[in-house]
Amino acid sequence: MAKTSGSRDPVRRARHIIWIGVALLALAAVIIVAFGATSTYWFCAEICHKVQDDSIAAYDRSSHNMVSCMSCHEPVNADPITFTFKKAKSLGELVFTVTNNYELPLNPDSKLALNTEEMPSKQCTQCHNLDTRKVTPSPGIIIDHAVHEENEINCTACHNRVAHNESGDWEPVLFNPNDGPKSVKHQNYMSMTACFRCHTLTAEAPEGGIKAPGTCAACHPADFDLKPANHDAKDFYPKGHAKLATAKIDRSTGKPVLGEESEEATEAEEAEEAETEEEAEGLHLVAVDKVDYCSTCHVVDKFCADCHGMEMPHPAEFKEKTHPELAKTKLDKCDMCHQVKKNGYLFCNNCHHGTKSNWKYDPKVKWQTQHAKAVTTNGVAGCLGTCHEQKFCVDCHTKLKPLPTSHKDAKWLRDKLTVTSYGSKAAEPTGKHALAAIKAIDSCDVCHGPGGTNAKFCKGCHGMEMPHPDTFKKNHVSGRKTPALCANCHTNKELCSDCHHKGAKNGVPWTKQHPKTVAADGATPCFEQCHQDKQFCVDCHTRLKAVPSSHKAANWTRNLALGKAAGHSTAYKKATDSCDYCHGSGGVKAKFCANCHKIQMPHPDGFKDSHKADFQAKKLSKAVCTNCHTQYMCDNCHHPGASAKQPWRTYHPNIVKKSGAEPCFKCHKETYCSYCHVRL
Repeated sequence: MAKTSGSRDPVRRARHIIWIGVALLALAAVIIVAFGATSTYWFCAEICHKVQDDSIAAYDRSSHNMVSCMSCHEPVNADPITFTFKKAKSLGELVFTVTNNYELPLNPDSKLALNTEEMPSKQCTQCHNLDTRKVTPSPGIIIDHAVHEENEINCTACHNRVAHNESGDWEPVLFNPNDGPKSVKHQNYMSMTACFRCHTLTAEAPEGGIKAPGTCAACHPADFDLKPANHDAKDFYPKGHAKLATAKIDRSTGKPVLGEESEEATEAEEAEEAETEEEAEGLHLVAVDKVDYCSTCHVVDKFCADCHGMEMPHPAEFKEKTHPELAKTKLDKCDMCHQVKKNGYLFCNNCHHGTKSNWKYDPKVKWQTQHAKAVTTNGVAGCLGTCHEQKFCVDCHTKLKPLPTSHKDAKWLRDKLTVTSYGSKAAEPTGKHALAAIKAIDSCDVCHGPGGTNAKFCKGCHGMEMPHPDTFKKNHVSGRKTPALCANCHTNKELCSDCHHKGAKNGVPWTKQHPKTVAADGATPCFEQCHQDKQFCVDCHTRLKAVPSSHKAANWTRNLALGKAAGHSTAYKKATDSCDYCHGSGGVKAKFCANCHKIQMPHPDGFKDSHKADFQAKKLSKAVCTNCHTQYMCDNCHHPGASAKQPWRTYHPNIVKKSGAEPCFKCHKETYCSYCHVRL
């Protein structure tokens, strides 16, 4: 038999109904307890928003700290279903806390205060009856709550922090896991700047706002001092007001923070704000720190333009395009802010004669005094291309007749030798006027006329094309005919030598330097390049009576050391033609050599064996031999065992004692010894 359900079984039906009722009662009890528990301060502060303790701390400091959180954050007189849905929706906050995905600070842009669905005015008027409540605004403030209510401005649109007070010297200190500890305050909708999220002095409503009157009398009594205290600060005009106009607005006070310039919101921030506004219900007002502080009293476009006479702040193209013409016609307008005339055009000079010219302008020194160095450093391109025409410079120099200090330098026209290397590389100038012209020839044009080095002024001095053309090095031989023209720049007389003579040194006369080169390479390259014949060398040496330093050596004529050739013999073998320049051609047969040697040079083959016969025939004498050789030469050959350090007559007794006198008689007669011994 099939088993029937409890509700159909007469026997079990009553019991089944009872258990269903018990379950419903238990569920209702749980819901009631849960709703009650989640509506307590403990749950909000210690569970749901524990990590957002800035809001809890602000609530504890407010005048509403004895009012239940639910009194403001739950619908007024909500039915059970609405209350339940509200609780379910609020579970999202708990989820963010548990998943560590919460935001700091809580409700950072105070969007909840502008949400007329979540925070309608009845959240406040359930306790505050404006018909019977005495309103006590701050001194100098007139407020009409009824008008605001008529225009659907909910209470929290202005009183956004009344239950979470961040006023006074207290600042909430938060700890952001990513950024660390920091102080954060929310926007304060009770400042005058915040009022102008809706109020305006113009015919158009503020962006996202509601057009409300912005005249002073609408909110301030007649005896109220409308001038802000910051306008009385020292030097408010002209510097102070500009800083105030560009200052960053503090979101928590609605007042400018001097020293911090305002910044435009980034694209990411703007996109985030737009997304938030689309999701929010109620008012869509611009943030407090986006309101123009000055616009709360002045119609900025008109007020600033009437005074400045131009768009303020200056547009991007103003610096490069607009202001040069304005400076000519409306300099007084510039002077209002920049005090151009009062400060000796310091403002203009800082840019035109400083930053723009890549020069550090010194306001303590007159520009006429320091501009020369700036022009020398940077040239005149910045001056002529930006502000002045060339005639301006000419007229000034003509009137004042100033001579640049650089022109007074001893090295201005010319300096030391200009050739710095040889071969294919061209000479490099060192005269300071040449270096200055290379760096900024247009600066020279200002006084000396256009055309660069081809200008009449330059050619009048140089007398030739400058700089020298590429072919000049090969074709300048004609310079021998015009040495004075070359010397106009090249004052060092060794200039030619330093280029033409290999091994030359700057500043060292070639007459002192060339012997080394000739000794090393001979004189052939000299005749191949420049000099026509050897007579050039002879004429020079004869005129200067120059004796080569090598000829002054102790061993030049003869070398006392056995087996060592004399210096002149070694030099002759190394560079025969060098001797010919002074001593004539013909080599050793030349008259000069023959007159000295008086014998065939070098000695013919067999001279060693034949010279004895020549002595006997008196064709050869000892005087001829000693012209080159010393006695030691003869002793070394004829007297075995002879010493090069002692005369043979001193040394020979030892040899005779050892070997006897028989070997001597090969050359001498037996009576030869007596001639010497008897004489001595």
